[in-house]
Amino acid sequence: MHDQLPDHLLRVYRFAMHLCGDQHLAEDLAQEAMLRAVRAGGRINEPLALKIWLLRVVENLWRDWCRSKGRRPVEAMCDTEIVQEQTEPLEHMTQHEEVALAVNAMRRLPERQRSVLHLIACEELTVSETAEVLQITPEAVRSSLSVARAQMRSMLRPDQPIESPHLQNKDRAE
Repeated sequence: MHDQLPDHLLRVYRFAMHLCGDQHLAEDLAQEAMLRAVRAGGRINEPLALKIWLLRVVENLWRDWCRSKGRRPVEAMCDTEIVQEQTEPLEHMTQHEEVALAVNAMRRLPERQRSVLHLIACEELTVSETAEVLQITPEAVRSSLSVARAQMRSMLRPDQPIESPHLQNKDRAE
């Protein structure tokens, strides 16, 4: 397991940064999660199980930190990378603006929706893996993801109405 830890460090730090939005605190959370993995020894051998376990540890450390400070979780940060190889400065600026708009929209989502969207979109976890990390049901993940995506669409494209299957069925019935 120890040889697998470096492969997970960036993901652990990125998730910690997403949760707290503070570089120093994210480093502390990531470091503590990695230390706990070292202390766990060889109990977790499969890479996927280790990834989920590490992210869950970060989530729990963050919640413990918030409780100890008597604080509610702060707005999340998302360090989404812009495409590295840019040929046109205008294209680079446009992509940077679009990413900034998406990150700002994501920050306005409720905590659970933000975390679900981050884990699925940025960390590429499945619904069941996300459920394990956040210790919620897969149905809660799907629901949060659906609402988060709808809210993101409405924030990023306010001129386009949101298509709701419930509204479509209601319209057909009338």
